[in-house]
Amino acid sequence: MEINRVPFVNRLRRTMSSAEAWGFSVVGYLMWFTLAPSMQAEIGSASLLVWIPGVIVGILFNLQVQSLGEKYPDVSGGTPNYITRLLDRYPAFSRYLGIAYYLGWVSFPPINAIVITELIQFHLEPMGLNIPEKVFEIGFTAIAYFLAFSGTRAVAILHLFFIFPSIGFLLLFCVQGLGWLAFSPQSPGLLPSSIDAISVQDWLKWYLFAAYSFYGCDTASSFVADSVHPKDTLKALSWVAWFMPLVFVGGPLVLLQLATASGLEDNVYGKFLVAAKPFWGDAAPAIVTLLVAASCLLGSATSVCNTPRILFQLAQDGLLSPVFGAASRRGALEPALLLSFICSLGFLVWGNTTRIVVVSGVSLFISIMGLHLGLWMQRNDPVVRWGRLSLALLVVEFISLVVGGVSWGWMDFGIGLLLPLAVIAIDAAIRRIPWASLHLPWWDRLHTKPVTPPKNEHFVVLQVGILIALICGTATISWLIRSRLRVEAGTYNPYLLIIVLMMLAFVGVAIACWTTLPQVAAIEELAISSTAQAKELETILNELKKAQMQVIQSEKMSSLGQLVAGIAHEINNPVNFIHGNLTHLEEYTQNLLQMIELYQQRHPSNDPEVQAMAEEIDLEFLTEDTQKIISSIRVGTDRIRGIVLSLRNFSRMDEADFKDVDIHEGIESTLLILQHRLKDKPDCPAVVVIKDYGKLPKVECFPGQLNQVFMNILVNALDALDEMNSKRSYQELKDTPNQITIRTSAIDNQWVEVAIADNGLGMPDRVKRRIFDPFFTTKPMGKGTGLGMSISYHIITEKHGGQIKCFSTPGSGTEFVIQIPIRQRTISKFPIAAES
Repeated sequence: MEINRVPFVNRLRRTMSSAEAWGFSVVGYLMWFTLAPSMQAEIGSASLLVWIPGVIVGILFNLQVQSLGEKYPDVSGGTPNYITRLLDRYPAFSRYLGIAYYLGWVSFPPINAIVITELIQFHLEPMGLNIPEKVFEIGFTAIAYFLAFSGTRAVAILHLFFIFPSIGFLLLFCVQGLGWLAFSPQSPGLLPSSIDAISVQDWLKWYLFAAYSFYGCDTASSFVADSVHPKDTLKALSWVAWFMPLVFVGGPLVLLQLATASGLEDNVYGKFLVAAKPFWGDAAPAIVTLLVAASCLLGSATSVCNTPRILFQLAQDGLLSPVFGAASRRGALEPALLLSFICSLGFLVWGNTTRIVVVSGVSLFISIMGLHLGLWMQRNDPVVRWGRLSLALLVVEFISLVVGGVSWGWMDFGIGLLLPLAVIAIDAAIRRIPWASLHLPWWDRLHTKPVTPPKNEHFVVLQVGILIALICGTATISWLIRSRLRVEAGTYNPYLLIIVLMMLAFVGVAIACWTTLPQVAAIEELAISSTAQAKELETILNELKKAQMQVIQSEKMSSLGQLVAGIAHEINNPVNFIHGNLTHLEEYTQNLLQMIELYQQRHPSNDPEVQAMAEEIDLEFLTEDTQKIISSIRVGTDRIRGIVLSLRNFSRMDEADFKDVDIHEGIESTLLILQHRLKDKPDCPAVVVIKDYGKLPKVECFPGQLNQVFMNILVNALDALDEMNSKRSYQELKDTPNQITIRTSAIDNQWVEVAIADNGLGMPDRVKRRIFDPFFTTKPMGKGTGLGMSISYHIITEKHGGQIKCFSTPGSGTEFVIQIPIRQRTISKFPIAAES
């Protein structure tokens, strides 16, 4: 069963810069930041035995995802949507795996909300103050979604402003911490004196727990379809992979050797603060506060941008309800965001950080197992780097899932397995509920409504003024509250200001996205509308000109076809008359000659008059030559009948619909019509035509139009050879003859490939890039319209759903490769390789 990929009106536009996409790629490091203290608290130095193999697997995983991204540059959502393609023969199973991966990520905002709430409480405890934790956790979970509803670009830009300081401090923590451990006189040593023992069961348990980090560094792949430079975005995966040892091995070493104070347990802020004080000194509280706050907020921002893209691509692939394929003008995937927000709140209500990590980690782990299963099944595909190794990883992951998952508790393990089915059930309900807002057309109508621009510029000024007042007022109130707390409690804690400022940044941008920025965008749209309209009119005029020339060219070809068909018909009648009578003529002639021979034998005559007549007409020669003449006439009529048949095959005027035809007949017909240009001439030897025909089935196509494509390519090849011949002598042409190679083959029982190559001069890149552009020609004025290859491209791609590519190197000739489906139906991918 093949996946039915449904076309949608709304598509994600490539608006994200490489830097913005790279900013989303390092969130896996932030996951380690929140998980590492729990591991150290439970298994001590044995955590290194989990992180080291995890790093190796993570590097291989990232490089494999990078390879898949290169194959699917237009696929949004990244890894889970690559899984659906690797397992596209099992759509129900691949949908389950895609949703499982989605749930692993959708749990990240509540995890971060819990951590940052604990950070605030940590700073308020010295003042004797407490906060309503659930209220803060819900608020921190909601704020990232609130911002994402206004569009991805705002989140990406905000993310970019804070990601480099936070990741920079994290890398600095690892590098400076390792340096201090290696060279400081007060250092307890770079490596622990001994490694704590750990059972196989515990190792599998914590490998499952830590998988969030080393399997979570593939985030950049989610944004390849949004990126202006997808190749640069994919490079982030390899960079992140090679820095994994520093963070995932170096970081735990620093924590193990320096965060040894009692009472810290799994407190993220406390452990990193104690570990950083030896080498950061008094700056440690401020830096660690910034690090924890930034990690939590930016991790949530990544999740709310990543998870909706998974649902969006699943909807486009026909695996989820079409409503999740809705996208606003500004790239907000609103229905997908709503479901993600509901799922995040569900995780938040469910339990503490460890339970959320285990439940969602089981789901994530299942999807990674599905990836390795798909890689092993597709191990012969060049895009798969370690197909056979994937089977070994799949076995280890299966054991870790079962043993480790059960170790965390049957209930959490079972919930992790069943949660994807719950989301699939929700999707099934959405498909059946008749509410308009649960279906794509309602969102399409909402998104296609014209943007209402502000009535005057004073309104925009008022919006900006309100925005500034809100931000400044919030900052002032926060500062006054902080001052009052300091006086009443008698404790000074400046680090809350860092958290307040970061929260203000998120709130301020959110307010801007929901108030001022839409109005500014409307002004910008209004300002450029005249330019856009002018460009649109210019495009329409060009399209009209192109259509007019195509109509003229089509009429010419139609007239030529009618003329060829008419001539073929008129020739066919008398030739058939002659050919049909040749049999009788041959028979009668043979009878007469036999009669004369018999008469000579029975009644020999010495009559001088008869002898004179026999000598005059050379009876012996006439008897012999008459048979040769009749044979020659038969060969001639057979040749004429073959030409007529080729002309009729070429014109195909009686076939306006798709027909099952023999591609080779069309090629042979075209070669026959061009015979006058292929044959030997006084000033040029014949063109050598090499036919490498494969075994092809009948192909469903428009035969006449396909023959027109063959004609255009062959004529271009002959023109290129003529141009080269003008610069060579007859002897040179004889030593290195002109050559045209025609190769045909069948691909995967779905496609037919026709390659036509010449050994001419080739063409430079500037010409090759424009070869299919309308009206582009390198021929002198009056010798070419520049429409032949453009029309050929239209016939192959639009009429037949295929592809045509041009491969050419100056001095080495040119090759055109055509691929069309054997049966006219939608096929998800083309087998033609990238242009060399």
